Amino acid sequence: MSTGRDELIPFTRLSVNKMDYKKLSRTGKLYGALRLFYHWAIRRSEVLPYLPQEISIEPTNRCNFTCSFCPQSNPDHFAEIPASALTPEGVEKILRKLRAEGVRGDLLHWTLDGEPFMNKRFHENLRVARDYGFTTFHFATNGMLLTPHRLHQLPREGVKFAMTPDFCSDEAYFEDVRGTKGSWKVVLENLRTALADQDLDHIEFKVTDISSFKIRDADELEKRFKALKALFPESERISFHQRVFHNASGTMESRIESREGYRLCPYPWYTMFIAHNGDAVACCRDLEHQTVLGNLFEQDVMEIWNGEKYQALRRDLVEKHPEKQAACKGCDMPYDGDKFTIKNFAKTAVHRMMLLDD
Repeated sequence: MSTGRDELIPFTRLSVNKMDYKKLSRTGKLYGALRLFYHWAIRRSEVLPYLPQEISIEPTNRCNFTCSFCPQSNPDHFAEIPASALTPEGVEKILRKLRAEGVRGDLLHWTLDGEPFMNKRFHENLRVARDYGFTTFHFATNGMLLTPHRLHQLPREGVKFAMTPDFCSDEAYFEDVRGTKGSWKVVLENLRTALADQDLDHIEFKVTDISSFKIRDADELEKRFKALKALFPESERISFHQRVFHNASGTMESRIESREGYRLCPYPWYTMFIAHNGDAVACCRDLEHQTVLGNLFEQDVMEIWNGEKYQALRRDLVEKHPEKQAACKGCDMPYDGDKFTIKNFAKTAVHRMMLLDD
C-alpha cells in the first residue's frame, strides 16, 4: 500500500490556489448544511449527491502525552498502525485530489490521532493547504509544543487558526490524567505567551476543561471551570468550554446509563477523516483504524465517499446496528440525549463548520 509518506509528489498545482480559489459564501454554506441535514436526518441516504462537506486530516499519529482518556495510553497502540507523519508531498497529493474532484470550502481540520506539532513539518503542510485555498485551520493540540518559534513558523498571511487545547486549573490533576510531570506549567505559559503576542493575532484558542473526566459534582466542576478562566487574561482570542466525556472509541467505561433513545450519528454524511497514511476512517475517534473506508493515496474521493464501505456504514447506523461497524460498536454517543439532535446539529454548523464565518 502506498502511504504517500516517502514518495515525492511533484509540486505541480492545479488552478485552485489561493489567488483564484473562490470561497463559499454564507449562502453557499447554508445550502450545504441544509442539504446535509436532509440526507442525514430526513432521507437517511446511503448514496450522497454531494462531496464531503468537511475534511479532517491527521498530521501524525505520534503524541507526547498518554492521556488516560485516549487510546494513546495503550502500550500496544502502534501495533496495527505504526507511528509516522504526513509529509507536505502527501498533503499535496490529498488536497490536489480533493480540489480536482470539486471539494469546496476553506475550512480544514487537522485532527485525528496524535499531536499535530509532533510533526516537525506541520507548518509546511499548512502552507501547502493555504495554496489550495484552505485558509481556516481548526485542530486540537495539547499545547506542550506551542513555543513562539513553532507558532511563528505557521503561515500568517490570509489565514486564521482555531486551536483547541484540553486543560484544567488543577496542576496535579492535569499531570495525572493528561500531561507529563511539569507539563501543566509549560502549557499555561505557552498559552499566555501566545495570547500576549500581537503578531499571533490570527490564532485563537478554545480551551476545554477536562475536570469532568474524574469529577462528577456539579458545584465542584463549576468552581474548577471558574478557576480555569481566571488563569488567563481577558482576550477576544480565547474562549472556554466544558466537556462531557463519551466512550466514542470503545476504550472507556460508558457513562450513559440507558441505551434507549438512539440518535443517528451524522459524521458519515458530512465529514471525511483522513489519516496520515491516506486511510479514510469512520470518525475522529477511530484512532486505530478499525473501520477503514478507503485510501486517498490509492482511490478517488467519490469512489470512497459513495463506495460500498461508506454505504454500509451509513446503512448500519440508519438501521440502528452500530455494532456491525468495528469503530462504532462500543460508542455511546448515539444514546446521549444531548448529542445528534437538531439543536446540536445547529450548534455544530455554527461552531465546527463555521457556518456564519466570512
